[in-house]
Amino acid sequence: MNIRLTNQINMVGACINVATSKDYVTVWTGNPPLDFTTDFTQLQTDYAAVTAKAALADAASGGAGDAKAQAETALEDAAFILARALANHFKKTNNLEKLAQVDVTKSEIVQLRQQDLLDKTTAIRDLGTATVTEPNAAGRGVTPARITTLTNAINAFTGVMNLPRGQIVNRSTLLKEVDTDTADLLEQVADMDDLVLQFDGTDAGKRFIEAWKRARIIVDTGGGHSGTPPTPPTPPATPGK
Repeated sequence: MNIRLTNQINMVGACINVATSKDYVTVWTGNPPLDFTTDFTQLQTDYAAVTAKAALADAASGGAGDAKAQAETALEDAAFILARALANHFKKTNNLEKLAQVDVTKSEIVQLRQQDLLDKTTAIRDLGTATVTEPNAAGRGVTPARITTLTNAINAFTGVMNLPRGQIVNRSTLLKEVDTDTADLLEQVADMDDLVLQFDGTDAGKRFIEAWKRARIIVDTGGGHSGTPPTPPTPPATPGK
């Protein structure tokens, strides 16, 4: 994928990292303007979908086999992270029955055959969905964002799971879709800029505004193409810390 798209997607990821950091999440959660929460939830969902599609586009140059391998790895990673967050939660709530359902190692997930992998990761996702509203679940990593990431990974893997190995994924079509979807992400973030400015009533809110502005800067990472899916950069440090 070309560096322009990578940089733009990374910028959106940086904004999401800032907003969900422990320093700023309380600034906007449940506080006006409430449209920020609605728009931010949609941005997270769309960002996850774009990054999943970007991964497929990058893998498509090697044909369906490479696309499938990359989608499988992304699914394994997302499922393991959510499973461990659930395990931590169920251990602390002494829910041994549910703990047994998610107390898995990374190697146990990796060793699953494709249909078993799909079934197991879907079960983890569904359990996460049922648990996300429980007290303290979010603080242990059971969050809507992680569930969305796993859902998109499941969808991406399902899309390539049964492709014949010799079938070539239409990379140019995928890249065109990523380009269009990224443009939509940029428009969403631009619309949210006006909402972010309204959190200026507290010192934390003012720091959030400045951190958001810094995250909005698109950093040129150099080079002409990226062979890996975009990874959001570390969010800016909180001023004064």
